[in-house]
Amino acid sequence: MRTFLKALTIYPKLVLSFLLMIIPIYLSSLFMNQSGHDVVKKQISASMASRVHFYLTSLETELARLRRLEMEYVSDDDLLSLGTAAARMNDFERSRTILAVKSKLYLLKSSSPFVENVKLYIPALGRSVMANNYDDTIPEEELNAMLEPRNMSSSVFSFQDRLLLSGVYPDAIYVNRKPVLAVEIELSRAEIVRTLSSMANGEQGGAVWMSADGAWNVASGIDGQVLSELAGSIGAKPADGQSAAPGQFTMKTEKGSFFVAHEYSAVLDTTLAVLVPAEKVMQPLNRHRDWIWLLSMIALALVVAFSYWIHRLIHKPIKRLVVSFRKVEKGDLGVRVYHRNQDEFHYLYNQFNHMLGRIETLIGEVYEQQIRSQRSELKQLQSQINPHFFYNSFFILQGLVQMREHELADRMFRHLGSYFQFITRNGAETVTLEQEMKHAGSYVEIQKFRFSGTVEVEQEEMPNGWAQAEVPRLIVQPLIENAYLHGLENKSGDGRLRIGFREEPDGRLSIEIEDNGEELDVLRLEQLRKSVSAADRAIETTGLLNIHRRLQLKFGPDCGLSLSRSELGGLKAQLTIRQDKEEPRHD
Repeated sequence: MRTFLKALTIYPKLVLSFLLMIIPIYLSSLFMNQSGHDVVKKQISASMASRVHFYLTSLETELARLRRLEMEYVSDDDLLSLGTAAARMNDFERSRTILAVKSKLYLLKSSSPFVENVKLYIPALGRSVMANNYDDTIPEEELNAMLEPRNMSSSVFSFQDRLLLSGVYPDAIYVNRKPVLAVEIELSRAEIVRTLSSMANGEQGGAVWMSADGAWNVASGIDGQVLSELAGSIGAKPADGQSAAPGQFTMKTEKGSFFVAHEYSAVLDTTLAVLVPAEKVMQPLNRHRDWIWLLSMIALALVVAFSYWIHRLIHKPIKRLVVSFRKVEKGDLGVRVYHRNQDEFHYLYNQFNHMLGRIETLIGEVYEQQIRSQRSELKQLQSQINPHFFYNSFFILQGLVQMREHELADRMFRHLGSYFQFITRNGAETVTLEQEMKHAGSYVEIQKFRFSGTVEVEQEEMPNGWAQAEVPRLIVQPLIENAYLHGLENKSGDGRLRIGFREEPDGRLSIEIEDNGEELDVLRLEQLRKSVSAADRAIETTGLLNIHRRLQLKFGPDCGLSLSRSELGGLKAQLTIRQDKEEPRHD
């Protein structure tokens, strides 16, 4: 990871730093939003459960009050008199008692908006009395429904799509004995539906009040299919001894998803449930989440804009400057960069351009000084060689004159004249290879006078195409002189000197001077090699060193002088040159 970060440029590092700062803030916002989402969802659940509990408690209280009044009416003196002594009453007493009972039934009906009607059954008279009128018949099936044990033990039961509360006197039912009185309270389905509607008011949901066994239900705003699935989802009533705590769950149907809150009433043996579309319940949260996503998109757009701004303001100027530096590394000093804005990069660009201009000036001055130094050094090296050979030639000529060898002395004079004419006829620093080899041949002829046939000289023909190659003056003759002085001078006979040529595959030419001298040992050869390899650091450049130095100044570091042991047994000096008519190389 650290290596990857080090490999990044400044621009991605800036963008990455910005993201590292903004991402934790963004993730914290998402976490806070999710926490708020969960809190609000719990609050909505608690609100719905509290609403269900409130309405269910209200129903329990109201129906318990009606049940209690019903029991009191069953024990009322007027109702008992009408049920037990109606046959012994005259018409006036019966009518007065019925009116009093109707008045009491009406009061019961008016005491609660949940009461649709109150009916009193009098089996002894075969009549029923209601709060609003007097019925001459007693529906047998309705009375039987009231007398069923499960309905008598239940607070609310259904008969012919009506919700009823019943009270019978006496409570104990014996075989073949009808009750004395039976009071029936019919609950107002419309009022219950209105109450259920108010539970989900403003949320486009619905509510249902149903019996625990599913025998009846009163629903508001709920589709029949949804109601059927809801009844199956709520399930049976809790077993005896178990808690009847309220519950909440999400129900998925073909009509959509609904959030359901329900609670079971052990007092009424019923369940009250309210359900609203999950979309409506979560609408405020979804709206808030949409805002979060909108802010996320805005933040992303800001990141992109910031990255683009950084790219234009910082990355592009830096990249332009880096590219310019790389061009300078490759030797292009003519590159220039410009910046329109008057900022720090404007200053850097101006200083960069000024620096390149100054470098070009300095390079020109140093190059000119180097050229002058090279030319001066070449002339100095040649001046070091000329006196050296002049002294040797003078001693040879002196010996011939003393021995009165006039013909040989004449030939010696001709070779010496050719030799010194080559040196002094002009001030050119370079000559053709043909001229250099002719000059070396004059030197060999002069040495033949000195060694009197004790040294055999072998010289190969120059390869085609190299005769006019420009080379520095006096690069071959000094090596031949070195072979005579240090390799062949002490041999009494059988001396051999070989001058050969070898063309390299890369277009260079090697000139090889070999002897069969016997005085070259390993230590001396190694010293010579080290002195040649350190020729560029030598303070005094004479002999072999100046030849190597001049060749490298002319042709470059891949050319020059190399020393090794010859197959003949002595020293092998190898000059490497190339056909190059351009100015000397400066590596």
